[in-house]
Amino acid sequence: MKIIFFILLGIIYLFLANAINIIIIQEVFFLIGLALVCIGIVRYIKERYLAAQALAALTEASTEEIMAIPHTQYTLSSNALHALLLNEQTNMLIIAQREELGGELTITEIPFSKIYEVAIMEDEVFMLKTKNYLMSGSLLEEDNEDEELAEQEDEEEEEEDTVTKLSLKLVVDHLSDPILEYTFMDTEEDPISKEEDEYKEAMELCEKWYQKISVIIKRHELERVPIRHWQ
Repeated sequence: MKIIFFILLGIIYLFLANAINIIIIQEVFFLIGLALVCIGIVRYIKERYLAAQALAALTEASTEEIMAIPHTQYTLSSNALHALLLNEQTNMLIIAQREELGGELTITEIPFSKIYEVAIMEDEVFMLKTKNYLMSGSLLEEDNEDEELAEQEDEEEEEEDTVTKLSLKLVVDHLSDPILEYTFMDTEEDPISKEEDEYKEAMELCEKWYQKISVIIKRHELERVPIRHWQ
């Protein structure tokens, strides 16, 4: 607020200097106006610099806290707010996330054997899905809505191919939260084209982790087959 005050007051003095015909007063007002504007600009630069330093410190602290979680593979968001990790030594999938920098870090650990489904989602549309077919039913969207999907495709055929959110959705054996979601890209209300590099990079990473988790699901599906056979 003080920054705006200094700049506006300086501009007023500069206008007065331009309007007054008395040379001495004109020069005094000009110098006062110039000084006030400079003070406002310097304060603005200083505040932005301090804010950038504080943000960098919080980001580094968040990154260090997440990286301290035991893991063998990981992906970390650019803002250091959330991460997806694998610990192959303990057979754990870990989702670490916080609402804002400096906030409390929430860590959710899921044993590999408790992961039942994984799907790639673009906005509210399921693109790919892998499930453990030894389990009956699904908590994710069923694949029997071909007519509705066809209608949606016809309606959107002439529209630009854009996306606002790209994520993985998982069904796990976790009573408090059986459906988990990890977001790789979220542009909120500003859709981006699938031709843009931001989308392509996010999709490449999303597909990579979809494949990892699919392998985990199928691995434990195969491990259960002998047990079901002898039952």
